[in-house]
Amino acid sequence: MSARIPFLWLCGPSGVGKTTVGWEIFRQLADAGLATAFVDADQLGLCYPSWDDDPQNHRIKARNLGQVWAAFRAAGAESVVMSGGFEVAEHVGAYANQVPEAALTLCRLRAGHATLTDRFVARGWMSHLASEAVAGADELDRLDFGDLRVDTDGLSVAAVARLVRERAGGWPPSTNGALLSTQTVAALGDPVPVLMLCGAAAVGKSTVGYEVFTRVGSNVKAAYIDLAQIGFCHPAPADDPDHHRLKAANLAAMWPAFRDAGARCLVVTGRVNDAAAIRAYADALSGMTLTVCRLHAGREALIERVQRRGRGEGPNIAGEELRGKGSAVLHEVADQAARDADRLHRDRHGDLWIGTDGHSIEEVAGFVRDSVRERFERRAGSPTPGGGPPPARRPPR
Repeated sequence: MSARIPFLWLCGPSGVGKTTVGWEIFRQLADAGLATAFVDADQLGLCYPSWDDDPQNHRIKARNLGQVWAAFRAAGAESVVMSGGFEVAEHVGAYANQVPEAALTLCRLRAGHATLTDRFVARGWMSHLASEAVAGADELDRLDFGDLRVDTDGLSVAAVARLVRERAGGWPPSTNGALLSTQTVAALGDPVPVLMLCGAAAVGKSTVGYEVFTRVGSNVKAAYIDLAQIGFCHPAPADDPDHHRLKAANLAAMWPAFRDAGARCLVVTGRVNDAAAIRAYADALSGMTLTVCRLHAGREALIERVQRRGRGEGPNIAGEELRGKGSAVLHEVADQAARDADRLHRDRHGDLWIGTDGHSIEEVAGFVRDSVRERFERRAGSPTPGGGPPPARRPPR
């Protein structure tokens, strides 16, 4: 019998640092040469509008956890770290049922009211939700669930990560390395339109893609996936260093949960900048209508956007590569991004392209939506019942 796979789930109120700490643990394990994977549960359920009885899309997230778990295991991961919150203890069982082969450790992170409020203000966005985070923290304290609890007040991210691993018994425990059998990727069903936004680093793929997703969702139920967020698995194979095969498999495996929840179209963003990578996704989404839209920016615009991310502007999502980097590194990244943008433009990469220089996020999203409306939204069909605002998610970069 295969060994149960160590699965560390970091939970807690919004703003407590679940994703930041989870990413730090994943980074530590990867640096130590361990085969491991990371996923942010919020990234598994971006579908709008949501159902009234499941506004945070936990049913979709749980189902998709089972799918990405299988892909991570097939890629060789011997431990998995997940960050994500939930409203009631029953949600834990819904997720755990999708990974019955996991050895689950549920770790609740907590912080005092002042710390949570300060973190929301420091983010510079959605600070009005600080009071909700504080109320949620009090409720979680009242329930007092989880295998262990780690207080984060006054501690660095690295210190919290160390405490979590120590209190979890030196997580992850050693495994025998046996792989589970790979699950079959679910069939995709009827063809649906897929919009893939690609382009050079810092051109605004995720920011614009998420804006397009929320706009489309006001007319047709839509789903959104940031490819970077479903491809955190170490080590990467030598013949696929960007994990496009893994991401494509996870993308295909996640779609049925969105489809069954009523989604009729899919917005995808990622650095998919060569023909072979596009083929990997097109093959995985066989039967779906894929439109590749490349965002383009000039050198000066890319330099400015890279510098902004280096200063910490925007959300600190898992895998953010530029926050806090020195000027020399940022200059090198910007130069490479400009070279990549020029190459992609010369090669006429994608089915269409949209220039972003001098335009706001909203304007670019409008250009994209107008360019693909006929082939994307109208093919998706009529609106699907559902209510509530767009899913709560940190604004993408």
